[in-house]
Amino acid sequence: MKTLGCLLAGLMVAGAGLVQQARAADAKPSAMVKLSELNSEVHMLRQNLSRTMSALEEVKAAAANNGDLTKAYGSFSSAYGDLETQVQKVREQGTAARARAKEHYEAWQKELTEMQNPALREKAQKRFTAASGEFQKINDRISDAKEKFAPLAADLKDINTYLKTDLSNDAVSSLSNTIWKMGGAAKSVDGKLADVNEQIEKTMRKLPQS
Repeated sequence: MKTLGCLLAGLMVAGAGLVQQARAADAKPSAMVKLSELNSEVHMLRQNLSRTMSALEEVKAAAANNGDLTKAYGSFSSAYGDLETQVQKVREQGTAARARAKEHYEAWQKELTEMQNPALREKAQKRFTAASGEFQKINDRISDAKEKFAPLAADLKDINTYLKTDLSNDAVSSLSNTIWKMGGAAKSVDGKLADVNEQIEKTMRKLPQS
């Protein structure tokens, strides 16, 4: 009986230890998850931007060919609304990703300081520095994209307001050159957003998988 009691006590201690390890693993922040979500939202933003610009070109074509301007504008206004919503989602995901990454890197750094072997600690520190540096590059790419996107977003908003109050062939015709320039700007923005996707994916490949 005494032996059985000791065995049960040992199993209980081991079980408690496993539970604590599982809880610790769950509590450890994963930057990978939020970066994956941010990557998906940026891809969606690029799709919405493309759809919005295509719809704007359809408005221009409808005015030039005496087509159904109301229908064309309705498609543009709907696409623009979706774009605004997606911009907000990307902003929220970006904030969440930065917060999760901060927690992740702080936890990682704490673990490094607890390593006893100086040679191994130095190697781990180099890995940490490289990985955190890749994450900073995401912020840099996002800043570049925001700088390019801001004036285009302002023009889209103004055009939506303009056509909402004056939906006519003459009004659209007066925007022809502006819309043409915005097409080039949209391609530039998409290129910057593609850089964001590329950097996120590169960073995820360098992050620890657990």
